[in-house]
Amino acid sequence: MTRIRFPNRARRTGSRSRLTRAEDGQALVELALVLPLLLVLVFGIVQLSLAANSANDETHLANEVARYAIVNENPSSKALARWGSEQLDSSVLKNQTVCIRFLENQATKTSRQVGDPIEVLVKGTMNWLSILKFKFTSTDVEGKAVMRLEAPPSNYGEECA
Repeated sequence: MTRIRFPNRARRTGSRSRLTRAEDGQALVELALVLPLLLVLVFGIVQLSLAANSANDETHLANEVARYAIVNENPSSKALARWGSEQLDSSVLKNQTVCIRFLENQATKTSRQVGDPIEVLVKGTMNWLSILKFKFTSTDVEGKAVMRLEAPPSNYGEECA
């Protein structure tokens, strides 16, 4: 009997074939190539979610401060903008400020009268790649509320804190 040899196929020995041994580290190499991209993607999604949550918190605080301002109330003995800045609790944003500003009524060209608009702006800075300590990857995140005065302001004035 003559043995037929198949040159294109690896011969099986008692252990694995030569083709199988040549692909032993393939999954590890693929993981090493794909894992950094997946980590950057997950990190980016987390950072974007934190920024959206911070913007939502700032808008909520701007609405709350504006509501106190239009009814001429102050929830503490401190200035209203100062009280608002103490309510900020985001560890994600840096350099946060709360500013109250009287806008001129376009119809009457006055400000600080009942019915005139008031603007509250809450602003902070988000560092996108805070782990890598890049200085140029920051964005201003702000929340803004504009409402009309219901009572003349006497407990607060234009201020930033």
